[in-house]
Amino acid sequence: MLQQNSLYPQIDSTNPDADSPFSHHSSSSSSSIYPSVETENLIREEPKTTQAMENVLVTVPGAILHLIEKDSSVHLASGDLNISSLGEGDKVVAVLARVGDKVQWPLTKDVAAVKLDESHYFFTVQVPQKQAENGFEVLNYGLTVAAKGQERVLKELDEVLEKYSFLSKEKVKGVSGWEVLDGSVSTKTSPEELKSEEKREVVEERSGAYWTTLAPNVEDYSGSFARWIAAGSGHFVRGILWAGDVTVERLKWGNDFLKKRLEPGSQSQISPQAMENMKRVKKLTKMSEKVATGVLSGVVKVSGFFTSSVVNSKPGKKFFSLLPGEIVLATMDGFSKLYHSSYSSLDYVCMEGRIHFY
Repeated sequence: MLQQNSLYPQIDSTNPDADSPFSHHSSSSSSSIYPSVETENLIREEPKTTQAMENVLVTVPGAILHLIEKDSSVHLASGDLNISSLGEGDKVVAVLARVGDKVQWPLTKDVAAVKLDESHYFFTVQVPQKQAENGFEVLNYGLTVAAKGQERVLKELDEVLEKYSFLSKEKVKGVSGWEVLDGSVSTKTSPEELKSEEKREVVEERSGAYWTTLAPNVEDYSGSFARWIAAGSGHFVRGILWAGDVTVERLKWGNDFLKKRLEPGSQSQISPQAMENMKRVKKLTKMSEKVATGVLSGVVKVSGFFTSSVVNSKPGKKFFSLLPGEIVLATMDGFSKLYHSSYSSLDYVCMEGRIHFY
């Protein structure tokens, strides 16, 4: 487990008498994009309380992220994929995935991570939504990786996803000879080559067409997975939900879509549904940032409280038995609880004037 410079808040304790476990002297070279929290006379913990920390579990260069949509998948971010854990001692409080500095989402045991080949993964994430019929809306993220020379890192990625999400390895069948689902372009591209603007644009456009063509299959999978989660039906048999066959009609449509995307000056129309889902992407990113700020600043104390509340929830009881070791937040339900606690606590700190933006 590699500990690196945090993307999250730095804590400036100005109380000389406080030996707070959450005190941290931030470096002047810090490049954190999150708020710094000053904890003067705010947090008084017992000296032996464990300090919250962030650990980078894996970093994958050359990542491209799309919001998967049937009409036209939307490019969200490009850059490094970072997966980090937020922990207290030997307990993992939450695990967050981030691409570049724009999009972030939690990894839990009810987040599906599906690997289709060496350079394509998709994630099914349920976003809490009070107005929705089941209390959540589903987002599907398509991840494309410039895989050349990254065999070791991608193996580490699979291990992290296996441990902290619900990883399944599937195949797309019967697509030989169809250019739109030929994944060799990203497989044969290295992160260094992706730094070329011309090369990056080609890979991004091809990735968008790839995920758009597969969107019906991904949506069928995510819908079935969400229903299985809601039913709380116990252990899941991997592979029974994925329909790997793509219809010839969809493949023809995808090939035509790819040709249009590769034409100079081409532009894609974003549907109203995609616009709504993009708002949910932003909401989930803000939720993840708020949780990270609350936990790492020490404003929100997690150990001993959320463990019991999450375990006692219906989804929590089903998933806790699958976890290696103790993790405080096993489900999106638990993540949502932590977010609301972080939101309330940080609002109080903001009113007290103790959050500073740089």
